[in-house]
Amino acid sequence: MNTDNNILSRLSSSFKYKVDQMNRRLFCAGSLVCAAGFMLAFSRFAKAQNPQSSASRQEVFRELDVKADLYMAKYGSCAMSSFAALNEQFALEHDDLVLAMRPFTGGFASRGETCGAVSGSMLAIGIFFSSGKQKRNQQAGSAMKFGGLFMDGFEKEFGSTRCREVIKHQYGRYFDFRNPEDLKLFMELSQKEKNCTEVVKKAVRLAAAIFMDELSRQQA
Repeated sequence: MNTDNNILSRLSSSFKYKVDQMNRRLFCAGSLVCAAGFMLAFSRFAKAQNPQSSASRQEVFRELDVKADLYMAKYGSCAMSSFAALNEQFALEHDDLVLAMRPFTGGFASRGETCGAVSGSMLAIGIFFSSGKQKRNQQAGSAMKFGGLFMDGFEKEFGSTRCREVIKHQYGRYFDFRNPEDLKLFMELSQKEKNCTEVVKKAVRLAAAIFMDELSRQQA
């Protein structure tokens, strides 16, 4: 009986030792995975908050161009695409607002008012300058100031911030998106001439330049 007890005791001790070893290995592996995940997330955050540390302005602009093409093909909306591109590029972390930009398409529900690329970019500017580190470093009204800079730049480029005028600037005439015939004609034309995509690209570049200038100023 004593012999059996000794055998069972040795087996129990051996099993406990192996379990302890396994638990230690799992803990170490888990810690390494967590650390790697944290470093990857931090790297992405740092790049988004300081794009010039890992990419030149022109590289950021090229990345935004690619995003503009991608999102315009996906959504067909200047408002959604401009915000989605800036939201991703600068890690604004507001993916939930992309679809919420749909009613801003076509100059506010197809009425030819404020250009969607303006609406999407202005929302990104508001978020950028009113959250996190930027909020702590800004005085009240900074978002208004930088929003004004964007509006001035856009108006200088296209002559207006109104959708109907921007469309006329890009396509030579205004299209009433609430008119089925006009909408059909515009959709056919816009498949051949990606002029609205060019508007989105220029809009997000304007906003990105403002972001990067301010980040550079803070680091000086």
